[in-house]
Amino acid sequence: MRGPDAPEAHAAALAGLAGMTPVRLALLTDGFAPVTAWRALRAGTHPGDPRRRFLLDARRTDVEGVARRYAAAGVTVALPGGRGYPGMLTGDPGAPAVLFALGDPTVLDRGPRVAVVGTRSATPYGRQVASELASDLATEGVTIVSGLARGIDAAAHAGVVRVADDRDVAPPVAVVGTGLDEVYPASSKDLWAEVAGRGAVLSESPLGTRALPRVFPARNRIIAALSDVVVVVESHYRGGSLYTAEAAARRSIPVCAVPGSVKSASSSGTNALLVDGCIPVRDAADVLVALALARAGCDGPLRQPGPHGPCGRRGNPSDPGDPSDPPGGVPGGGPDPAVDTDGLSAPERSVLQAMDDTPLAFETILLRTDLSIDAAARACDELVRRGCVVSGPGWWCRSRFDG
Repeated sequence: MRGPDAPEAHAAALAGLAGMTPVRLALLTDGFAPVTAWRALRAGTHPGDPRRRFLLDARRTDVEGVARRYAAAGVTVALPGGRGYPGMLTGDPGAPAVLFALGDPTVLDRGPRVAVVGTRSATPYGRQVASELASDLATEGVTIVSGLARGIDAAAHAGVVRVADDRDVAPPVAVVGTGLDEVYPASSKDLWAEVAGRGAVLSESPLGTRALPRVFPARNRIIAALSDVVVVVESHYRGGSLYTAEAAARRSIPVCAVPGSVKSASSSGTNALLVDGCIPVRDAADVLVALALARAGCDGPLRQPGPHGPCGRRGNPSDPGDPSDPPGGVPGGGPDPAVDTDGLSAPERSVLQAMDDTPLAFETILLRTDLSIDAAARACDELVRRGCVVSGPGWWCRSRFDG
């Protein structure tokens, strides 16, 4: 924050007015710079405040004092389009009008991001899976986004912190519902400090905002919007983490779920997601495949809503192919002479030559081509766009015409 005349200082002052909510703040700053909105509120002329409900509090508020308070707390203020505001939130229908941060929010722009979320009343199984998934993904350069709530969220971030001293891992990012001076739960104080020190803790709530039931479902939309893929580890049938899954589905962000015991209430929600067609996750490798396809911009199964729910189906209605099959597009191996590979890149030619008329799972394509996940996903996407390859729910195969 550059000083009391900075737009960030006025945005923080607006967010801190009594009775202000993220929705009201978005309305007040829609078409108005924070300084302009602030002056109009103080003058009682803002069209978004016809009843002048914020006039008295605005006149009592010292913007310079607000700026000093945030500076003393070490909290930065980011505005849409400004430094520190995550680029993936730009244009999002639920983008916060102001975002507060401890740490360095620019870490979100450095690589892929996966949200790992779940129930507060997690089982030992759920906490172990969340911790191992998060640590394995962070080691692969994936930023783990979560909510720092007790249970699955805390286990995920603890998993990243646990390996961070011994390995080069991607920095963690948390999105919380309280002000950044109100640690919730109090038992997570040390974990908050670790996440902020290694990555960032974000909130749309101003300093002094305590834990309220209404703020947590609202912050889940931000967790979803910041992520390339959302993984639900454990959730009750109507658990709060399903808000994150729904927010992701509305944004065409793939949703994955970890299977659990049918006798465990903590897995009833995740098992229901799987029935609805969400992507099953057994380990970090499954998430990396979903992540590579999502970041390649595929219009295939991972980004299409299933017939029974919000999640993309990964089921295979046909033979997925045998990974032990010899490479090549025709029986016995070797390239198919009928395929025109002019204008294709080397990875695209490799993928096309590995295919025949039998639908192949993505894992089989990786084994046949020896390409990286990202290169294979981009090649599949380009071949589908060119009409050389067709895809279905979890499979790809060569078009039945030779071009």
